[in-house]
Amino acid sequence: MGRPVKWSRDLHSIRERAAHARTETWGRVDIEGLFGVGRATAQTLMKAIGEVQPVGGAHFVERNFLLSFLDAMIDAQDFDQAFRSRVREAEAPPSPKPLRVALPADLRSIMLRDLPEHISLSPGRLEITADSTVAMLESLALLAQAMQNDLAQVQAVLEPPARPPEVEDDDLRAFLAELRSQHQS
Repeated sequence: MGRPVKWSRDLHSIRERAAHARTETWGRVDIEGLFGVGRATAQTLMKAIGEVQPVGGAHFVERNFLLSFLDAMIDAQDFDQAFRSRVREAEAPPSPKPLRVALPADLRSIMLRDLPEHISLSPGRLEITADSTVAMLESLALLAQAMQNDLAQVQAVLEPPARPPEVEDDDLRAFLAELRSQHQS
């Protein structure tokens, strides 16, 4: 028989805190705080909870899976056996498959004006069309390089110009209109 699980006596209060928390997706650090455990135990708990989602190198579980796990542990006739069984039967968290994209040397100095037609930018909008995931990733890498090289121009295109202030005074409105016309000439 293994070592007793110290948080097992607090299952009801842990479930209550999880049910009323604002957190929808729970990371390892969140699980550490909720259960009062360390890193390794939190990782084991996440594995036992199941449905672990990898996001940007970290792993998360959704609240509904956490609550289902807690309910199952509360309802179990033999907590230790139920918990160890879940850990034993749990699948390893999925590991993302890296997609490697390397820009050719001649594209490392790309500017916004050099982007291909399938990458378009307009105020508040970015559109990329591609026929495959790899082509989409390559286009994103190309856009990222262009943004790094030509950020001021990208900002000028993406961020709409500020609207002139609304003026209530007719004389001031006429004066500002005259200034604008002189400035544009």
